[in-house]
Amino acid sequence: MVSEGSVWQVLRRCLVPLYFPVAAMMLGVGILLPVLPLYLKDEGVSLSLVGLIIAGAGLGSAMVGLPAAAVAERFGNDRMMLMGIVISAATILVFPLTSVAVVLLGLRVVGGFGVGSMGQSRNLFIARNVEAQYRGRVSSFMGGTHRLTFVIGPVLGGFIADQWGYAAAFTVSGIVTSTALVWIVLPGGSESNHAKPPPPVSVRPALRRYRRLLLTGGTGAFLIMAAREGRYVVVPLIADQFELSRAEIGLLISVGTAIDFAFFPIAGWIMDRFGRLYAVVPFFSLMAVGLILLGLADSTSGVVVASIVMGVGNGLTSGSMLTVASDLAPADAQGPFIAGFNLMSSGGLFVGPFLVGWLADVFGIDVSAYGLAAILFAGVAWMALVVGESGGGGVQRRLAPK
Repeated sequence: MVSEGSVWQVLRRCLVPLYFPVAAMMLGVGILLPVLPLYLKDEGVSLSLVGLIIAGAGLGSAMVGLPAAAVAERFGNDRMMLMGIVISAATILVFPLTSVAVVLLGLRVVGGFGVGSMGQSRNLFIARNVEAQYRGRVSSFMGGTHRLTFVIGPVLGGFIADQWGYAAAFTVSGIVTSTALVWIVLPGGSESNHAKPPPPVSVRPALRRYRRLLLTGGTGAFLIMAAREGRYVVVPLIADQFELSRAEIGLLISVGTAIDFAFFPIAGWIMDRFGRLYAVVPFFSLMAVGLILLGLADSTSGVVVASIVMGVGNGLTSGSMLTVASDLAPADAQGPFIAGFNLMSSGGLFVGPFLVGWLADVFGIDVSAYGLAAILFAGVAWMALVVGESGGGGVQRRLAPK
């Protein structure tokens, strides 16, 4: 258990097993943020289908949750991590070799298996190896690592696509993602160097036992993650209306994410010092306001302002859903519970982009931004009124199995 010493010692011990692989994997994803929607649009794919194909990763992430939990319980958390990195890198490299929509959707779903396995592995690492008093800051720093790669990645991806084409951007993304494999050979990379994993747990009985707790927490995460993921589709599509280049759209995404990144250390401090809801309620609400401003934007400067507001809101909630999941996970069923929680939050990763594409085709791209804002406000209300404060154990006692 990573607990002794100052918070900086705790964060340092998480550098190799947690932050390095997350940085490599998410930089690969970040490179494709401005590239993927525009690539599909340039291939003649309708906006509804663009949203569906991008949403495929969320579907795959949701589908892999329980099988990945079984892998982790039987073979270990490290092997689940390795599986995720290999699958994700391979599907990215293959993606530009076809323009058949159904094949592209299939590749995104399989790629989602990889991203979902990797994310679930790191969430489980935090739940098993980091004490509750440090969890908010450790999770927010993981969110900060994610955000830093999304500052660098979109600029890099947009530039590469402008200079050498879409295929080059996918190739670089796949290679960068595969560098996460270096994690396993570095000192301190294996989870076995941190805490002895608990005895294997049967997944389905554990989920049935804690289903009330899981459904309560997971519903809030589903709504919030739908809005978060949908943002990465709606921003480039709205920006494209103002005839920006791919590099300029990548830079725009990076500006919003840079603002996001600047605030992430504060998020962990707020959650650990005052409580999880002190970050979740005000700052996800601010992000929803940013989505409304995005829908109202009538110029590039309007999109920039909206991106900044969303960046502040999202930055000040960095790591919040990871922290809530780790808080709620019962000590005797951490692996299965984290898998179930990820399944529900990954459902949001599927619904958000798909909803953006459908609303854009039927009602207009601005309406899709308003729809995401409504979903996010609903998620905030659910977390505040139904879930409550997760850090003190009250939710767990209230929803404990009878």
